[in-house]
Amino acid sequence: MDQVLIHRARQWRALPAVMAALVWCWLALHAAVWGGVVLLPIGLALVAASIMAWLHPGDARPHQMMASFAVVGVLLLPILGFAAGWGGWLLLVLAVVIFVTSGWLAIVEQAPVAGIPLAEPEPRLAAKVALDNALLGYFVATAQIPGPRNAQRIAQEMLEADTVMQAQGWVMNPAQYHAAPETPQEVTTRQRQVFGHPFTHLRWTSAFRAHDELPGASRYGAHLAPRHMDAWMLRHEDGPRPWLIAIHGYRMGTPAIDLSLFSPDWLHHQLGLNVLMPVLPLHGPRRIGRRSGDGYLGGEFLDLVHAQSQALFDLRACVRWLTEAQSAEQIAVLGYSLGGYNASLLATYEADLDCVIAGIPLADAVDVLWRHFPVLPRRSVESLGVSDAMLRRVMHPLSPLARASMVRPDRCAVFGALADQLVPPAQVARLARHWGLEAPVWYHGSHLSVRREPVARYVVERALLNAGMIDRENTAPRPLIR
Repeated sequence: MDQVLIHRARQWRALPAVMAALVWCWLALHAAVWGGVVLLPIGLALVAASIMAWLHPGDARPHQMMASFAVVGVLLLPILGFAAGWGGWLLLVLAVVIFVTSGWLAIVEQAPVAGIPLAEPEPRLAAKVALDNALLGYFVATAQIPGPRNAQRIAQEMLEADTVMQAQGWVMNPAQYHAAPETPQEVTTRQRQVFGHPFTHLRWTSAFRAHDELPGASRYGAHLAPRHMDAWMLRHEDGPRPWLIAIHGYRMGTPAIDLSLFSPDWLHHQLGLNVLMPVLPLHGPRRIGRRSGDGYLGGEFLDLVHAQSQALFDLRACVRWLTEAQSAEQIAVLGYSLGGYNASLLATYEADLDCVIAGIPLADAVDVLWRHFPVLPRRSVESLGVSDAMLRRVMHPLSPLARASMVRPDRCAVFGALADQLVPPAQVARLARHWGLEAPVWYHGSHLSVRREPVARYVVERALLNAGMIDRENTAPRPLIR
């Protein structure tokens, strides 16, 4: 009840966005006809989203709508803004106001969690959070949701998978579910370059095979792209160096994006590491849809199960290849977001890792899927017998929380964002506790701001230093951590 009262007391915070959206509509009505045809629907959508935020404080969906449509408006204004004359500049200001307000509302309405500091609302953080909201709104709006024709089949497959998982004992003993890979053979290499950074493109045939007992195994095996394993490599030629396996996030997996996230200037040149960046199944050159990541967190649920199973198999194969083919003596793993999930999962099966670092990590995939699944389709599958408890059993062998980490706690590090809209901070804290850490290291930012957060860089370097993989003089000074 107290939280409801707090939310109602803060309803007025949405009023600037409501007024800005109404002014947007007024300007669109006075713009040239061809411009107003596009600008007015955006304005009406902003009005609807901001009114929803006003009437339903605490609901994250209006924040996502406000941020997403504000971004669409900003992107279209260079083309359509002059149709409104002098009002084009005012439209830009209004879009920014609505955008920042969506982030501000998400911060002040964030429910407190015991042991996790609350983010301090400020305009700069609000803009960061709004970017999270816009991206999340895009993910939800474009997610592949099962239609009425497929819902029955997909629900039946999930129920069958649940039965098989329990009958085989994989829920109680996840290790029996996973096959240990051999060292990859016939690895091909190709020299490439992106943004002036040369790298080596590795490729080999993945030996992964989905369990025939599980539904959807033959359907997943029919996809051609995931059958090969791709990775980007940065390697020094002047002798043995420590290796870092850097695992990308959801909808990444292309050289330009991955090398932007895992900066070669920092990790390869400044810290002197050899870096291997594996591409997760269904991403980048291994994608099965138009976009990288299609099918991983949307569409056929069993594709997620098989893809995540293959992800662990292929990552373990990377460890084998580095150890045997590259004579690696030290191997660390770093992952962000979905990559943090996979880094954490890898740490439960590979005892020879020297260090594992999970940044803004997803720890409970079912929680995120169920949280963002549209209400009507979710109710539809629930009526067919599918529940979040059942999904947790099916995903349990693939959860980084199902087994203890095989890496010592003093060689593990976890950091998260206090205002993260994609991965709830509670998940980050839960993973840290599972690893035996007192708490994650928090930065005052959002999910997408991780690349520019000094705290994130500090945690990575400190963990590598503790593992003896970099020299002290290369380590950045400790930043102010709020």
